[in-house]
Amino acid sequence: MGRRGEWRPELAVLAGFVVLTVVLAAGGLLDVDVAVRDWCDSHQPHAAHWLARALVPLGSGNVVVPVVLVLALGTATRTRSLWPVVPVLVAWVAGNLLLVPLKMAGDRAAPHSPAPDPQLLFHYPPGWSYPSGHAANSVYLFGLLVRVLDRLLASLDRGPLRARTRLVLRLAPPVLVGATFVYLGYHWLTDLAAGLLLGVFLDRVLARIPRPVPALARTG
Repeated sequence: MGRRGEWRPELAVLAGFVVLTVVLAAGGLLDVDVAVRDWCDSHQPHAAHWLARALVPLGSGNVVVPVVLVLALGTATRTRSLWPVVPVLVAWVAGNLLLVPLKMAGDRAAPHSPAPDPQLLFHYPPGWSYPSGHAANSVYLFGLLVRVLDRLLASLDRGPLRARTRLVLRLAPPVLVGATFVYLGYHWLTDLAAGLLLGVFLDRVLARIPRPVPALARTG
């Protein structure tokens, strides 16, 4: 059995998501969401708009997952084991199993939807805005990228990623994705907050996948 309390961080971020959802369902923070959307809409110089558009793929699982998978396959080739690919497949499945049902249940329209009162939760069945899958991706998929890079470097007899590189890969994507999707009006501010909380949860759970001794190390 695990140590008592070792799952407290995971439970804390899940509790944060539940509290945020309850507050939104009760009508709280909706004025903040609308105010942020309106401010962003009124501050859209051409250059800033297209720069933000260029950053959108950072939060796309269809972009990030193939990159991580290629790196994992490279590690698998080096270690003569398919195990490095397992966390990538688990991450893809787990992310979809958690996020897609929640987005369907949230029934929230996007900020520029023609739906009446699009900021409301549990209000517009075609809406998939809450929580933001792109925000979650920017946390747990880039956390996965860091772990895959560490394993690839280890298979090449090189040290782990430098602390600064690790910090950039961990923090830059959530910041850029969050700012981009709010600025462009693709998501409400609280959609991003909810997605980040779930991304942290997934990242911590996926980090618990064990790291077996590489085949090269066992046979070398």
